[in-house]
Amino acid sequence: MANTRSAKRQIITSAQLMLLAVLLISGQQISLANSEVAAKMEAGVWKSLIAGGTNTFDFYGFPLTPSGQERYENFPLDQDPALRCEPPGMPRAFYYLSLMDFSFQDDTVRIRYETMDVVRTVHMYGMPLAPDATHTPDGYSAGRWDGDTLVVDTTHLTAGETTRDGIPKSNAMTLTETFFFEGGREDTLLSVATTITDPENFVEPFTSVHQFENEPDWELLPFDCHQTEY
Repeated sequence: MANTRSAKRQIITSAQLMLLAVLLISGQQISLANSEVAAKMEAGVWKSLIAGGTNTFDFYGFPLTPSGQERYENFPLDQDPALRCEPPGMPRAFYYLSLMDFSFQDDTVRIRYETMDVVRTVHMYGMPLAPDATHTPDGYSAGRWDGDTLVVDTTHLTAGETTRDGIPKSNAMTLTETFFFEGGREDTLLSVATTITDPENFVEPFTSVHQFENEPDWELLPFDCHQTEY
């Protein structure tokens, strides 16, 4: 068993080294870690500046295709999986604008959302998955540092809803998120830009930017969802 685990670690390490070599050969500047920014992101809990969050179509103005618009208009609100306390998956987990926190490990980043107890794992400089790999509600996320910005690309999402009121998503949807600090409050204000690409439901990629304020003394609490109450 020990030999098997060691072999797997060696394979993973070799794959990561190959990816880094490709990036270097292509002339891209890469950074394996940004400890200063990571430490800021790990400090406490991040709270959306939009009180209570929002999930409405009118607020975002998603550029839907005709078929996407039809799916949205016919979404049965009483069949919302969240009513059964099922975690919503990405990007809907983010569009709750939930409280969230971050934890950085050697080669992964864990992002936790208080709403519905969603936990995401971001594989830093992870290799892309095969197109026919398993799709999941949160998909597969690979991250990288671009200077002081954390960039996360997500693929292999299952079909479902982008927002609570039924903006659709297909299993071809991909996400690109950038996490960065800017302005005079760079130590306490985190900006998150999210770009959604879904040719089946969106006529063009859609980008939204949200800001989160740091609460250094807060902790995430269990969501404790109850079907009869939520």
